[in-house]
Amino acid sequence: MALTPDALHLQAEERGERLQALYRLALEIAELHDLQQVLDTALKHCLELTGSQFGFIGLNTPDNSALDVVAIQGFEATPYFYEHFHVIPLRPSVFATAVLENRPARSEDATTDPHRIGQPKGHPPVRAFLGVPLRSLGVPVGMIGVANRPGAYSDEHEHLLMTYASQVAIAIRNAKLYEELSAAKADLERQVAVRTEELKQAQEELAQHAHQLRLLLAETVTAQERERARIAHNMHDGANQLIFGALLEVKAAQERLAQGNSERVGAALERVRAVLREVDGEIKRIIYHLRPPTLDALGLPAALTRYAERYMVFARLPCTVQIAGEPHRLDPEMEIGIYRVTQEALQNASIHAQATSTRVTLTYAPDAFRLSVRDDGVGFEPERVLALREGCLGVLGMHERAQHLGGTLAIKSAPGQGTEVVLDLPRAGRPETAPEQVEESGDGARVASYSHPRR
Repeated sequence: MALTPDALHLQAEERGERLQALYRLALEIAELHDLQQVLDTALKHCLELTGSQFGFIGLNTPDNSALDVVAIQGFEATPYFYEHFHVIPLRPSVFATAVLENRPARSEDATTDPHRIGQPKGHPPVRAFLGVPLRSLGVPVGMIGVANRPGAYSDEHEHLLMTYASQVAIAIRNAKLYEELSAAKADLERQVAVRTEELKQAQEELAQHAHQLRLLLAETVTAQERERARIAHNMHDGANQLIFGALLEVKAAQERLAQGNSERVGAALERVRAVLREVDGEIKRIIYHLRPPTLDALGLPAALTRYAERYMVFARLPCTVQIAGEPHRLDPEMEIGIYRVTQEALQNASIHAQATSTRVTLTYAPDAFRLSVRDDGVGFEPERVLALREGCLGVLGMHERAQHLGGTLAIKSAPGQGTEVVLDLPRAGRPETAPEQVEESGDGARVASYSHPRR
C-alpha cells in the first residue's frame, strides 16, 4: 500500500527527530566519565528511543561464561533479587542470542517464545523483547535489552538500538579507561606521597646523622689532641727524664774512665742499665694505652680480663668478665672495636651509674658474637637521653662503631634498674684454639681467668 505524501513527510520528520535525539544522547553519554552514570543514562535513553517499559544492560564476565546485569530500569529489583540473579549464565535463550551469536534478537512475546528457558521468581513478565550486542572491536562484550513496548519491535527500532549501542559501547570503554586511569593516577599519587615522606624522613635522618658525625669528629679531634698532649707529657716527665738521667750516668762513666777510676765505672753503668729498664717499662706503658698488646697477642678475653683488673683498681668498682660459648679469634678490627665499646660502657658506669658492680659477658656463637656490659646502677631513660644527642657523644660513638662493624648496639635501661649495653655482631672471625683456662660460673656462663688462647 503506497503512503501518501503527508504520511511520507510525517515519517521523514519522525526519523529526523529520532536521529537528532540519537545525536544528542550520544553527546550526553560521551561527556560522562563515571561508568555507572554512563550505564544508567544510556539505558534510560534506550527505553525512551524504543518506547519500552523495561530494560537492562549486561556486560560479559571475565571468562565470558555469564552476563552480569550492571544496570536495570523499569522495575524495582529488591536487594535479594539483584544479589542472587544479577549474573545470568550465557546459554542459548531468547535473551542470550544477542551475545552468543553477535546479532540482534527479537521476540514478539517472550513468554511463548520457543527459545525461552524461564525467568527467576520476582522478575516482571517479559513480552515484546529486543536485544542488541555491545561490541568492542567487533566482539560482543555485553548487550542492551529492552522489553514490553505496546507493540512489537520493528526493524527501525532494531536499527536505532544497534546504532545507539555502538555509541554506548564506546562510552563504556572510555569510562572504564577513565576509571583505570583515575585509579592509576590515585595510586601513583599515593606512591609519590609515600615516597616523598620516605625521602623527607631519610633526609632528616641523614641531616641528624651528619650532625652526629660532625659532633663525633670534633670530639675525636679533641680526644686525639688530649691524647697527644698526654703522651707528650708522659714522655717528657717519664721516658725523657729517665733518658736524660741515663745520659748523665754515661757521661760520668766516661769521665771516670778518663781519670783511670775504673772501679766506679761499673757502678755507673749498672745505674744506666737500671734507668734503661725503667725507660723500657715506661714506653711499654704508653704503648699499652695506645693499643693493648695483650689484645693482639692473647686475644679479646685475656685483654678484657686484664683491663677489668686495672678498672677495679682505678675505678674502685668490681668488674667480672664472663665468657659463654667457645672463644675464638675475631677479625682484628672487630676485636679492637669490641674492646673500645667495653671501655666506653665501663667508663660510663663508673662516672654516671653510681653502681656497686659491673659485669662484662662475651658470648661466642657459630654465626654471631654478643658483648654485654651490665651495671646495677641507678639506670636512666635511653630515649630521653639519646634525644639530647649533644650530651651523649660516648653513646653515639658506640653506635657508630657498631654500624661500622656491621652490627647493632642496644642500650637497655630504666630508672632504678641498672643499664645493659648489648653489642651484636655477625661472625667475622678466624677460629683458633680456645683459651687454656675457662671456669664455669654459678649461672652456667663461663668466666675467663687469665685465659690465653694458644696461637
